[in-house]
Amino acid sequence: MSQLRRSPAKVARKNAKPAAKPPAAKRPHAPGSPPQAGGSAQRTASADPPAFAAKPAAVAKPAPKPGTAAILAIGDEVLRGEVANSNAAFISDRLFDAGYDVRAHRVASDAPADILAALRELSQEAAIIVATGGLGPTEDDRTVDVVCELLGVGITTHAPSLAAMKQRFSAHGFELTPNNLRQVRVPEGAHAFANPAGIAPGFVSRIGDAEAYFLPGIPREMESIFNAECMPRLVKRLEEHGVSPAAVRTFHVYGMGESHIDHRLVGLVANIPDTTVHFRTAAPENHVKVVVRTGDFAKSQAVLEQVDHELRKRIGQGIYGIDGETFPMVVGRTIRQASGTLAFAESCTGGYAGQLITSEPGASDFFLGGVMAYSNDVKVSMLGVPAEAIAEHGAVSEPCARAMAEGLRKLTNATVAIAITGVAGNKMDGRPTPPAQSSDKPVGTVCFAVASQRPTKSVGKLFVGDRERVRRAAAYFALDLARRFFI
Repeated sequence: MSQLRRSPAKVARKNAKPAAKPPAAKRPHAPGSPPQAGGSAQRTASADPPAFAAKPAAVAKPAPKPGTAAILAIGDEVLRGEVANSNAAFISDRLFDAGYDVRAHRVASDAPADILAALRELSQEAAIIVATGGLGPTEDDRTVDVVCELLGVGITTHAPSLAAMKQRFSAHGFELTPNNLRQVRVPEGAHAFANPAGIAPGFVSRIGDAEAYFLPGIPREMESIFNAECMPRLVKRLEEHGVSPAAVRTFHVYGMGESHIDHRLVGLVANIPDTTVHFRTAAPENHVKVVVRTGDFAKSQAVLEQVDHELRKRIGQGIYGIDGETFPMVVGRTIRQASGTLAFAESCTGGYAGQLITSEPGASDFFLGGVMAYSNDVKVSMLGVPAEAIAEHGAVSEPCARAMAEGLRKLTNATVAIAITGVAGNKMDGRPTPPAQSSDKPVGTVCFAVASQRPTKSVGKLFVGDRERVRRAAAYFALDLARRFFI
């Protein structure tokens, strides 16, 4: 590679040492008021200006636009991929629905300099910062220390959180070690939020022109504080700035691929201004989100209802629910309304269908239980599957599934008993050589049966994907068989 020749002046500038800068003075903080970011104090100009022309003074950036937000995850474990950044997805979803424009997602290591740099940068990009992580008891939990350094304030103990921690430790017989006290610290002047799901409180402070929320990294703790404390404040802030929230609705679709959904919705909002349609796959479901931003919430809601009517016409029964409704919730509600009961006999899913249906409260109203008949011996001994049927057709077969379902119904007396048996396959995650399948059926082959007062029905399906995806798809299909039975 050829080298560019430098002029003597450029060489002199390159080799010149920068003039020493005086230490920055911290901005005093008035007790009881929200702490402000101190940043750098004004620097004294050098008495001996350099020989070359000085850089022009930096132009101050305008304050971030109201309604803008940024999300910061703090932690080496997130950077290494050991922990998925699910917090960012949760916060973004809620902020977006409230009307915020999320401008950035950032991940910073546990190094104080990295946290400091991220907070300074984000405070210039967004009016709201929501940061998670670094509030625990260990030495690498440094968020409070960094915020105090940035704001030029001291550290104080949040008394209600300390009292709650002492009570919890005493009730469980835990020793309160000195490092646990790190969890109940907050910056002086910050407004603290109690943590009903854990120990470390959250808090909010001002960093420059931004309002910065700091929450624990553990999802259930973060979600609890964010929903109860942060969202009401954030919604009120939008109202104060005259930012109208969007009208948003998410339609949950099962049994239809993303491309087919998109095809049916072509032109749905082509002539409707301020309206957009967004797609997201959450196999085996697909979600369609409609967002209307007219600047007037009542008008946006009216437009959304218009789009809702047309969208349902195009998608039909593929839509099982909207917004916070989950597939197990809808299935359970359908069975409960029909005063029916349900039981599962599971082989390849290993209890996955039962786990799904009991993931929502109230499942005891209709779900009687199940048999996890993973081995052929259990299929025969507990469910009464004829050994001859397995020998002739195999465990992964519709005759075997029908016998499993009928045996389960005799065992539980459920309104409907559903059986699942199949070949889930391997993880397919890059491991060298997958073990050979014991069945001659293709990976992803799953057989189902539904036993009730009606004649027993069975069906075979071939699912695509790795082991987890096949098992999840099979469990969903079993729940859908139950839902359709009671419709």
